[in-house]
Amino acid sequence: MHGRVKVRTTEEQKELERKEREKKVKVYKAAIQKVFAKRKNNELDDEGLEITGQILLSNPDIYTLWNYRKEIVLHYKEIRPAEELEEVVKTELYLAESCLRKNPKSYCAWYHRCWILDNMPNTNWKRELAICNKYLDLDERNFHCWDYRRFVVKRAAVPAEDELAYTGEKIADNFSNYSAWHLRSKLLPLLHPDTSQGGRPVDEKHHGKELDMVQSAAFTDPSDQSAWFYLRWLLGRDKPALHVTQVVSEHGKLCIRFNQPVSLNSLQIEGLGDVEWIIKGDLHHSMILTAEVDVKKIAQADELNVKIVSKTSGEVVESIKLVREPNETISYRRSFQFHADFSPALSLVLQDQLASCDQLLEFEPDSKWTVLTSVLLMHALDRKKYKKEIMDRLEKLMQIDSLRTAYYSDLRSRYTTEYLLELWEAEGCKESLSLADSKLTSLYHMECALSVKELDLSSNLICSRSLPNLVSLEFCQVLNLDRNNLTSLNGFPHLPVLRKLSLCENKLAEVESTVKNLSLCSKLSDLDLRNNPVTDDDRLVAALKEALALSVFNGSSL
Repeated sequence: MHGRVKVRTTEEQKELERKEREKKVKVYKAAIQKVFAKRKNNELDDEGLEITGQILLSNPDIYTLWNYRKEIVLHYKEIRPAEELEEVVKTELYLAESCLRKNPKSYCAWYHRCWILDNMPNTNWKRELAICNKYLDLDERNFHCWDYRRFVVKRAAVPAEDELAYTGEKIADNFSNYSAWHLRSKLLPLLHPDTSQGGRPVDEKHHGKELDMVQSAAFTDPSDQSAWFYLRWLLGRDKPALHVTQVVSEHGKLCIRFNQPVSLNSLQIEGLGDVEWIIKGDLHHSMILTAEVDVKKIAQADELNVKIVSKTSGEVVESIKLVREPNETISYRRSFQFHADFSPALSLVLQDQLASCDQLLEFEPDSKWTVLTSVLLMHALDRKKYKKEIMDRLEKLMQIDSLRTAYYSDLRSRYTTEYLLELWEAEGCKESLSLADSKLTSLYHMECALSVKELDLSSNLICSRSLPNLVSLEFCQVLNLDRNNLTSLNGFPHLPVLRKLSLCENKLAEVESTVKNLSLCSKLSDLDLRNNPVTDDDRLVAALKEALALSVFNGSSL
């Protein structure tokens, strides 16, 4: 037995560890209590810095202690000379860096470093940038450090070109660096904006270069999402300039539709006289503004010049000419534009991308990112030509990526709605529109149906969450929602001229909810609820009669 190292039993080791933990907890509690007492007594001194520093080195995420240190530093800033204050700043920066060695993703430590540098003069920003580089070399996914880097770059006025070059270096080191791709997507539009109004996120020259670069990254590791997300951004449409897309007037009401949501606080409409514009519902922003007006009074001439003016800058956003129709209404409409325009040269690049995707799918047919990107490419190139392939691949995505079935279903709904709206437009935008039997799970672009008087949405898969999107149907008189997945009418909007509504073969079950939401449509006179559970409730008819002036219910006169 002599000369041999004694090995502690498991029980002995556990007991020693327990006692050690208790000792540390006791010391920690005593230190915390002392700090709180000093802060309460407004004791802003070196002892406070010493005690909080010791605690933070063991646990850098106690935000209260960092705040106490800030209070001490601000106090020293008022009473101490610049030389001593500089030493305090160095101590704070050293402490923050020491804490980051323990926990490189400590939000508290990173933020304290920002605060110190923002409140002190003579900052060495080059050193701070070097620290960012060091930590991002250790962990390129440290988004706290990426946030700090953006802070440093802004304060140091680092040129955007230099940051773009840095993202290229990080991506070359690792294609899976999502943060670098994301930063790149923010810098490129600043450096190389698309001035051609083509709807691209960057100009054509750099758009093609970025497509080539991201293609190499995406095909190197098809299962990694970083490059695919960046490719989706490149294929996406940049936010277009604000403009009016449609003006409709009828029955003393004037509606203006924009291509993006607007607020009454941001815009002013000139040329229509003293008109009080409103946004329907509880929304602060909407694509449609409405007003009660006498069109005969405001439209004396055959043409009416209208200006959309920004309230913040005073600049004219757009000038349009409204045409007075023979029936004493005024109208204006732009063609639908659901996608960005690409030049022949860029279209060839996209065609090459699609060919590469198809080639990759031959080897990895179930690569969801490749399938989805091919869908986006086909939609960008020629969605009419590739319509069947797009729909087939969306169906495939629902099978190989079942967790995101709802997303793919909604994407299919958006594409299908765009196809049908363009067909409707080609036929002259008649008063009736059918989107029936189209596998729609969500309602998109309903603002485009502003002037529609009869809308058929029957035999789809629409659920109750989409009902608020019907708010744009200002002039709809007949609405068919038969054979959908509606479980309630919560969110059903006020449709001012709706007179006939069919909701047959849904799953509506609650009398109170159904009647309450339908009562918003004061002109409703013909309602059909057949083959819904709610019709089994004897209270339904009496409640409907009290809330609405119905003349026809479930196909029979009342």
